Amino acid sequence: MFRRFTRAIIAAAAVGAAIATSGLAGTANAATRSIPVLYTSYFAGYHTASSDTMRFGYVATTVPVAACQIGTDPSTNPDAHIELFGGAEWSADIDVTCDGGASSVSFYDQLSAITQAAGTFRLSPRVGDRVRISISRNVSGHQDSFTATDLRTGRSQTVRVTTPAAVVYEHAFVGSAVYRNADVMPLPPTSKLLWIFQNSRVVTYGGVRGTLLGQWTTVAEIDRTSARITVMYPGTLSSSGSSFSTYLHAAP
Repeated sequence: MFRRFTRAIIAAAAVGAAIATSGLAGTANAATRSIPVLYTSYFAGYHTASSDTMRFGYVATTVPVAACQIGTDPSTNPDAHIELFGGAEWSADIDVTCDGGASSVSFYDQLSAITQAAGTFRLSPRVGDRVRISISRNVSGHQDSFTATDLRTGRSQTVRVTTPAAVVYEHAFVGSAVYRNADVMPLPPTSKLLWIFQNSRVVTYGGVRGTLLGQWTTVAEIDRTSARITVMYPGTLSSSGSSFSTYLHAAP
């Protein structure tokens, strides 16, 4: 199952600004960095670079397949989501849906405003299986590679997509995404763990390697509605910048 998640920015908090809702990701991690906050619709996690001046050609993370937290329909639950994105239309994504099974790991590549490549991997992970997912950009070859590996079975698949030469990726994202906030309403009485992300890595076009922390400003994304109701949020980023969890927020 593959879906297109559309980014919508609600508001941005200044660097170092406190996050109002108790339990959300802090603005300073153990590396004593200030982390700005971006309020969006449908996304919760961390992305690299607060400006559009950098270029990222690789993102990867390891995610244990989670059980669904909202009913039994994976399509109404938040996905684990990694993405390279830039400009108004360029986006390359991998998603893992809760409960696992056939077609639970998918890719999506935006090729223009109206065309895309999308599909599912030939994997069928179980709940609890650790799946390594990565997206890499061959800049000179104008090609994106999507790889998913079930670390329990060792089964792996790479899909390559040829893209327009104009594609540029200015950010890398790791976190959760939901197709519609209405799908997770009403919110639960207490916050619920959604996904755990481990060993996250990114690489710039120039070969600079890092975790979600590096030679750039890391940004926390929080899913908040236009009515200022927080839907999903990331937990505190580890001191190394490689690991964190995402949560469904408790009802206000």
